[in-house]
Amino acid sequence: MKLITLIFVAFGGLFLVSCSGPPTLYPIFEKGKFGYADFSGRVVITPAYEQCGEFTEGLAVVMKEGLVGFIDTNGKVVIDFQYPNAGRFSEGLAHASKDGKTGFIDKTGKVVIPFEFDYAFDFSEGLASIAASNKFGYVDKNGTVVVPPTYQFTGTFSQGLGQVVKDDLGGYVDKTGKVVIELGYTSASPFREGFAIVQKNNENEFIDKTNKKPFEVKFDSAEPFSGGLALIGVGNQVGFINTKGETVVAPSFKYARSFAEGMAVALQDGKMGYIDTKGEFVIKPQFSAAQDFHNGLAMVLVGSEVSYINTKGEKVWTRTSAEMPSLETAQ
Repeated sequence: MKLITLIFVAFGGLFLVSCSGPPTLYPIFEKGKFGYADFSGRVVITPAYEQCGEFTEGLAVVMKEGLVGFIDTNGKVVIDFQYPNAGRFSEGLAHASKDGKTGFIDKTGKVVIPFEFDYAFDFSEGLASIAASNKFGYVDKNGTVVVPPTYQFTGTFSQGLGQVVKDDLGGYVDKTGKVVIELGYTSASPFREGFAIVQKNNENEFIDKTNKKPFEVKFDSAEPFSGGLALIGVGNQVGFINTKGETVVAPSFKYARSFAEGMAVALQDGKMGYIDTKGEFVIKPQFSAAQDFHNGLAMVLVGSEVSYINTKGEKVWTRTSAEMPSLETAQ
């Protein structure tokens, strides 16, 4: 597991989410550098980078000689290598850091929100979480701080609500900063598909956007809904429920991940494979480690061999871990 974790850090340490849209390109590595291949595994952008992110909104952030810039799907540098750190483009803007402060740039590289924050997250639903003096708040695309940095943490907005933490208790605010779900939870997740996971008095539960429990399900751990199903843990086994709280896949796996593109990683007899929404393996357990499917491909590990596979389980690109960039450049 350690190796594949390092690979995923190298591919996504700065940038976490892939995005669809033609053409779809996938990060690959070769001889200690990162580049990109297409869905068939054909190398489209020659590996030449120390770090690389997945393409979002037509651009990808890449690192060269310790600085990051942005390239398009033809491999052309559209924003020069000048930042120690930067995030993916989301809603037309990307956060970037310079001289120890963070701001936002547009796709031409123009600074649209000055470098004045300690840290920032991606824009979502018109707002971005920002940090100043160890406190978090929200800024809009005009650079106006709409929720002053007064919280211990502010999460990404989803479904009209932002997750906030103050005095070690979590709750939710609307886009004006008004608290709409009390800060009374010891843990709280973002809303996904109408529900969030919260904990109070050591009890875990799902809530809807009115702060009501939509169903009664006992579980020890859970992940947000994805594709209409949520991963829940009962004891040392995991399974899946639907949005009615009904068990769809009984807790029978020692390890699984949330569904992505209709399949979920699951562990059986020490190997990972992919199950469908009925809990049946559609790609047999054979991998030492496996990543979720994104845009039709998933990264897997067998021995020292790192591959992308398609939804049929066929390998479309393979290299050995010896060609992966070193840990120093990956971080």
